[in-house]
Amino acid sequence: MATRSASSSPSLVHALPHDMAVEIAGHVAATSPLPMEDLRSLRASCQAMRAACSNRDVGRRVALEREAAAMRWADHDRYLAVVGILSGAGNPKACFLAGIALIFVHRSAHQGAELLGRAAMAGHKVAAYVLGVLLYTYNTDNAVDDVARRHMRQVEGDEEVVSGDDDVAIAKISNSECVRCRAQAVEAVSQATWKMAPELPKTTTVSNMVTPEEDASHRCEVSGCGAREAWSDSAVFCSEECRIRYECAMFISQLPLTVANFAA
Repeated sequence: MATRSASSSPSLVHALPHDMAVEIAGHVAATSPLPMEDLRSLRASCQAMRAACSNRDVGRRVALEREAAAMRWADHDRYLAVVGILSGAGNPKACFLAGIALIFVHRSAHQGAELLGRAAMAGHKVAAYVLGVLLYTYNTDNAVDDVARRHMRQVEGDEEVVSGDDDVAIAKISNSECVRCRAQAVEAVSQATWKMAPELPKTTTVSNMVTPEEDASHRCEVSGCGAREAWSDSAVFCSEECRIRYECAMFISQLPLTVANFAA
């Protein structure tokens, strides 16, 4: 009885449903130490995987930060091309990085804000932080201010309710998550704009922080508003308004000097 040769037997990969092939490629994109390199190899394996790797869902799941460390400096042009491709697929990290570049390098605030908005909608907290700060800082529209506050609440989550004097419940408005997001945002801006300055960016120190009380445009009279929490770089505020004003001042003051006045 004749047996079918190995060369004529159908590929198991070809037999996979497209949705399953996409899920496999997406898992590689999300978990591989070098996702772009492994996806390239997967695409070359067969036509079915080529189609799967081209799916937008796979692009959205690529863990870009794993490629960034090596590719950003070793092959910067390719890195920028990858960021562009993945931002087109809706990858949150790529949308964030592309948005930062559009705003701070190319001075395209509207397009950059759109990309930051996509990243924020996908749960990217640092994008939500930057978008909230910029919207609040550079507009005079109350409706836009409300959007900015909503982005800041996305960063910090629900406010903690604590007991005050006479057991009156008060809100504890913290910026602990903002501190983390601010550091990442300033680093992203510095990396995007490093070619714009011959020297390392100068940033403010803790002693130079602007508190709500020191902001001439908003002098908070509540005692303890903006006070630092023990053993922490975060602070506690009396209201969302004070917190977002503080973060606006802090973020802009910590940007590289070459881009701090980008909107001027």
